[in-house]
Amino acid sequence: MICVAALCAGGCGSGDEPGDTGAPGTGATSTSQASSGSGGSGPGGTGAGGDVTTTVVVNEISARGGDWIELGNPGPAAADLGGFGLCDSDDLGQCNTADALRFPEGTQLAPGAYLLVLGDQAGELGSGPHTTCLPDGPSTCFYATWKVSASRGETVFLISPNNQVLTELEYPIEAAADGQTWGRLPDLTGEGAVAAPTPGAANVAP
Repeated sequence: MICVAALCAGGCGSGDEPGDTGAPGTGATSTSQASSGSGGSGPGGTGAGGDVTTTVVVNEISARGGDWIELGNPGPAAADLGGFGLCDSDDLGQCNTADALRFPEGTQLAPGAYLLVLGDQAGELGSGPHTTCLPDGPSTCFYATWKVSASRGETVFLISPNNQVLTELEYPIEAAADGQTWGRLPDLTGEGAVAAPTPGAANVAP
């Protein structure tokens, strides 16, 4: 099992179980859920209509001074991301599934925790997890071959194993200046806004 950010060693249970890393964030009590279906059985579960659901959100995007994307889990339980994908938008604004990063089976994101994806990485390196990440970010991260264009503006999508769009965050054209990011404010639950870079930690205003 790959338990991510904080890699919840000892198991990815609820935040008050032994072995939980206590990753910071306000998401432990949030019930925000991204799904195109009705109802759900929890993070990574299946809704009443057979659609996959997840509490995980695309939380922060850096396209200036570093190419990375942060996912966050505001839900009360670990989210299974095995087989899920992360992609940027194509020329039509749709998910570019052909180049999507696919998370390996067993990848779990602890409640209230964050997962970092570095963009513009060589494909032969594989998706990871990797330990060569950002100096000021988590010690473990994943690699994507694509990156978000600040000048063109793009949308980042989290998709299910069958390419169902679960959640997304748009990075508007020239949304942020050098040294700034575009992230959800309030952290994990809000709309996109200019933010200070906080890879692997709660979003804050610049």
